Amino acid sequence: MNVSVVDLSANQKKLHVEIPADKVRKELEAKYRDLSKQVRIKGFRPGKVPRSILKSYYGKTVEHEVSSQFIQDTFSEALREADLHPLVQADVSETRFDDNGAFVYVAVVDVSPPFEVEGYKGLEVQKSPVKIDEDQVQAELERIREQNAQLLLVEEDRAIQEGDVVLTDFVPSLDGKVFEKGKTEDFMVEVGKHAIHPEFDGHLIGHHAGESVSFELDYPEDTPTPEIRGKRVHFDVQIKEIKKKELPELNDELARTVKFDTLDALKESIRERLRKREEERISVEVRQQITDQLLSKVQLDLSSKVIEREVDRLIDLLKNQFESQGLKIDTSRFNTPEIRGEYRPQAVRNLSQRLIFQQIAKQENIELTDEDLEEIYRGIALYARMDVEKVKAEYADSSLVEQAKEGKIQEKVLKLLEETAVYKELPDEGVNTNTD
Repeated sequence: MNVSVVDLSANQKKLHVEIPADKVRKELEAKYRDLSKQVRIKGFRPGKVPRSILKSYYGKTVEHEVSSQFIQDTFSEALREADLHPLVQADVSETRFDDNGAFVYVAVVDVSPPFEVEGYKGLEVQKSPVKIDEDQVQAELERIREQNAQLLLVEEDRAIQEGDVVLTDFVPSLDGKVFEKGKTEDFMVEVGKHAIHPEFDGHLIGHHAGESVSFELDYPEDTPTPEIRGKRVHFDVQIKEIKKKELPELNDELARTVKFDTLDALKESIRERLRKREEERISVEVRQQITDQLLSKVQLDLSSKVIEREVDRLIDLLKNQFESQGLKIDTSRFNTPEIRGEYRPQAVRNLSQRLIFQQIAKQENIELTDEDLEEIYRGIALYARMDVEKVKAEYADSSLVEQAKEGKIQEKVLKLLEETAVYKELPDEGVNTNTD
């Protein structure tokens, strides 16, 4: 095939592809030959219908099938030959069969405008010191104690109080009718956790085992359960038992329940986990500063089509978020000019960030190793519950794998930029002189 490119602008190219006449002729002949065996036209035996007759009946359909197949089979190769890297799916704007028998199609390809990134090493950023608060360690130890607590039946006749665990049956009603979906037996209510409703637990305090209590609660419009959203619900609650928590001692025995030999070893493990979490948080802050500086250094001229496609993606993410929470909202309301306008700056930022990191990777010759690719395939296989070799064979060119590759490259670029950054001291409330 013959491939040529015409510059429409810095960010749009016109790709011109011509399939030679002999190849087109062979494909058309094969199509008509197959068609002749399949169709039934009065006056002709199967397989003996002249091509001129077939063309008069089915010419447009055959040409459409052949042209679509040629575009599908050759477009990726044509892009590689022209060294074009589309930012969004290209639109084929023209197709035709020339008088000489060749098939020609034209596509408008949106690409990144050419640019270089300068001054990306040695960026000056602020970095917080890694601080582990012993109160955090103690809070984690208390959480472990809570997880290993025993529930003991309250034998004496006393009222429910904060911290008790109450065994209940309850029946909710809406508009005088039992809400069957919400009927629950033997439900453990930990008073003070507010797991059912912020005000539910408070109605139990002061009552005794064996008592029944009734009350009404108002549910907000964002309640996950659609049937009670924005409704007032009546509850009839039977208090069956009152239990109290008995927390274990903070000692080596408790440590052994979570696979540590001693309490000191458990504490050190907690400190290490908190330290790692704090380092990750600080890294996110540093990377955000680096990204902001890079975006201020490079201004890209992106086509409106590329930006609008990214806006589409962001709005789809918003829709999916609402739908995943079971919220029934008319999602067409998200696709208004006002909302699209609000998302456009974020779309430009996302695209610019992605292209800047790609360009730095190119300038630094950062590529994925065989080990990186194996890690990507293993990760996708684990996520999709699929054999690794199947992922390699069937999904190597999929968008999922491409996104994972892009993310891995970006991670390598950010690591380089972090390592070469120059760290400044923060104000007194968070001074860091360590540049490790």
